[in-house]
Amino acid sequence: MTSQTIKSRTQLLYRLLVTVSFALGLWGCASVPPVASNSDTPEHHQTPPANLPAGEGWWYARFHIDWPEGDDIRWYMGTLIGAEVIAPVFDEYYQDILIWRVHRRASRDGYGHVFSFIFYSTPQTAQRIYTAIESNTVVKSLLENGQLTKLSFDDVTRITRPNVEDTSDKNWTLPVQKAWPAMIMGASRMWLELVSESASRQGDSSGIETRYKKVQDDVTRIWRDQGQHAILHHLNGVYAYQPMLIRY
Repeated sequence: MTSQTIKSRTQLLYRLLVTVSFALGLWGCASVPPVASNSDTPEHHQTPPANLPAGEGWWYARFHIDWPEGDDIRWYMGTLIGAEVIAPVFDEYYQDILIWRVHRRASRDGYGHVFSFIFYSTPQTAQRIYTAIESNTVVKSLLENGQLTKLSFDDVTRITRPNVEDTSDKNWTLPVQKAWPAMIMGASRMWLELVSESASRQGDSSGIETRYKKVQDDVTRIWRDQGQHAILHHLNGVYAYQPMLIRY
């Protein structure tokens, strides 16, 4: 990493942290637009690092989950991907990622059931992360048995989301758009820690799918029983216990 890149990242992180101090808002489901055919590459192809653009931006790794008509949403699949794929990738590349989060969605709208790992880095780091995901043995197995219908990655030869706010909900005010990624990164890290800790207690004897159904149930219970105080109450405290509108 060049000194100019380090300086740029430091300045960006400073601006992000300053903005967080003044932002007014809590998290919502950030808009994740459908994959555009001209911006996504379902099969990843290596591009020589020298041919990649300079700078940093947002990158998506999307895991498209099989969801047969009539079946329940398979939330446990995102939990499985988080522990078996995203956790090791993050452990290896966290120093090269400024901010990141996970995102889940499931709707019978043609885009379907998708788990996304979203991160802000250089194109070179994005390419390395995409390669690590593709070579992950669990990912290969899920693709082979049809539990994942496909992977889709952004085109690393173009930086299309260079600003911190570029993946935030455009209905929010600009200060919230800029500050929100820092908050959701913390929430995503907490979720990943809970998932990993629960998975370590399950053992491997029951098979990977059954194991992560149990992990999903475990984390769901934690959210149900402790989320109100551990998360909502303390976020409310950060904002001086002022009332807010809640819509579901």
